[in-house]
Amino acid sequence: MKVKGLFITLAIIIVAAIILLFKSATWVPTGHRAVIYSPSGVKEETLGEGMKFIAPFDKAVKYPVREQNKEYKKLSAATTDGKTLDMSIDVQYYVDPSKVVNIFKRFGNADIDALENGYLRARVQDNVRQVVSKYSVIDTFGVKTDEIKGNILKKLKGNLEKQGFVVTDISLSSPKADEATQKAIDERVKANQELERAKTDKKIASANSEKKKIEAQGTAKANEIINDSLSDDVLQKQLIDKWHGDTPISIGSGNITDLTGKVGK
Repeated sequence: MKVKGLFITLAIIIVAAIILLFKSATWVPTGHRAVIYSPSGVKEETLGEGMKFIAPFDKAVKYPVREQNKEYKKLSAATTDGKTLDMSIDVQYYVDPSKVVNIFKRFGNADIDALENGYLRARVQDNVRQVVSKYSVIDTFGVKTDEIKGNILKKLKGNLEKQGFVVTDISLSSPKADEATQKAIDERVKANQELERAKTDKKIASANSEKKKIEAQGTAKANEIINDSLSDDVLQKQLIDKWHGDTPISIGSGNITDLTGKVGK
């Protein structure tokens, strides 16, 4: 009986050890860093990727330290002319590995999904609203889209990097407007296209006019050169060359001659 009781005790100890070992193991995915905490507080030393063992009552929160992509859909923003637009934005970012402990101290045991859908979404929404509010609705659909993107990216970098979230790039989708706003935009775009077409037609007309002017000036200059070259001797020679001998011709001061050499008055 004593031997049997010893085996039972030993088996219980082994099972307890296995359970304890299992509870102490934590897997840190590739590209992540783990912050370890317990009821007594958070540890300053973090854990890298791979299988790690921690104290039985410790827990781990894992943060991505390689680039992630998060899409935020239908972020509302008002333009300078009072139009409300819905915009979607893709944010490429990563968590600064040197600041994961500070992130935990600020946000507690919230994991990255909770942070993306809470704090990060709120910051992205706020920055998009601030930037778009400085542009008209036409600007957001036109040539200033790259400028708007650049300003949003700059603002996000400045506001989030010091918190431990490093934004590397963003992508903006085309804004979505209500029916009335879209109609006004279409009309404005059509008017701008007509204006550009009118400017182009004016340039073409001006170019054609300048071409005709240059051609006219060239013709006048050519005629001037020809007139200057027609001396009396040249004119007389041309007259003689064209004479067929059937009528008298007048040369010089009124003398009349023919090809036989007769001269008369």
